[in-house]
Amino acid sequence: MAKRIIAGALGTIAVLASFLPLWYAFEDFKSPNLGQIVMCSIAIPALWLGVRFVRFAVSGRIAQTNSLANSILLGIAFFFPGFVFSLPLTIVLASDTRNDKSFLAAVGFSVCIGVAAAMICTIVSVRKHGPTKTR
Repeated sequence: MAKRIIAGALGTIAVLASFLPLWYAFEDFKSPNLGQIVMCSIAIPALWLGVRFVRFAVSGRIAQTNSLANSILLGIAFFFPGFVFSLPLTIVLASDTRNDKSFLAAVGFSVCIGVAAAMICTIVSVRKHGPTKTR
């Protein structure tokens, strides 16, 4: 019962928190820019995971699927934690250079770490949960 309560609370927070970036992304969609695309790419996985948590909290069952799309979406959603958790470390390491472009270099390196984390998570998830090949 405690798992369902925690999953319901986290799912509700994730669903509600994803509406703000989605609203920002679609507020002026006639001329989309990079910020809107980033906000949308953050909000859609958060909404997806939040809906799954709320569905578990309501029903008490986890829908086990070996869908290739779910494995790929999980990998894509792993970009954001890889980026966010590596950014403070790369900023600290780049600040020792005392260069004006050190912050941009740190952000670029963190983006590369996020992409690597997403690729690794996608490969592991597809190999572990993806559709099995029959011979």
